[in-house]
Amino acid sequence: MDLDIEWEEETVKQESPFTTIPMDIDIGTVACKVLSMKDKWIDRSDKYPFFTLGRCAYLDGKTDAYYNNLKEENEMMVHVFADLYTEIGIVLNSVFAEDIYLTTELRVPGFHIFPSDKKFLAISGKWHQDHPHVTLGLDNIDSYAFTLVIKLPKSGGGMDYFDDFHQAQHLAYNEKDLVIHNGQTIHRIAGMKEYVPNEYRITLQGHIVRRDGLLEAFF
Repeated sequence: MDLDIEWEEETVKQESPFTTIPMDIDIGTVACKVLSMKDKWIDRSDKYPFFTLGRCAYLDGKTDAYYNNLKEENEMMVHVFADLYTEIGIVLNSVFAEDIYLTTELRVPGFHIFPSDKKFLAISGKWHQDHPHVTLGLDNIDSYAFTLVIKLPKSGGGMDYFDDFHQAQHLAYNEKDLVIHNGQTIHRIAGMKEYVPNEYRITLQGHIVRRDGLLEAFF
């Protein structure tokens, strides 16, 4: 399957330091597909339930694990989530005013999956900036990150970040939000407010970097 998918355009509204765009997508179907592929999830922690669907640079690094079976697993992801990638691409093309591509040489955007657990009442994600392109040995040209919110607990979810005055702020997510940023604002996954069994926090995660003159989306 050819993974060089060209995405179309759509007009959006920007906010700083994040661009948040509500999307009209069938998140129920997407969530069902992610949950049905549990045998493909990769366990990312021995301390709490955290999984990814797809290999990613910031967790796997520039390793054999990242590159082994890349073509076959990319084809699987594009086959299952083709409509989702296309709809995200329509918006990204408009935001960046040029075509964004999926490629055959990097991992296509994949999913974060957090099943509900009481441990998340006491912990949040680690404060960080996004440098997956550096991890993969790519030039630091036009790098960005994006999150598409697929499913949230009833108590909500979001991102904590530091503003220009180094004050902690909170960006609340809504399901179907596409959140785009440059990755350099210090941020983390916000903690869970309430424990309810059998809930999930599912997001599609991706990064963008310019490689060989083209903007490419990857995980």
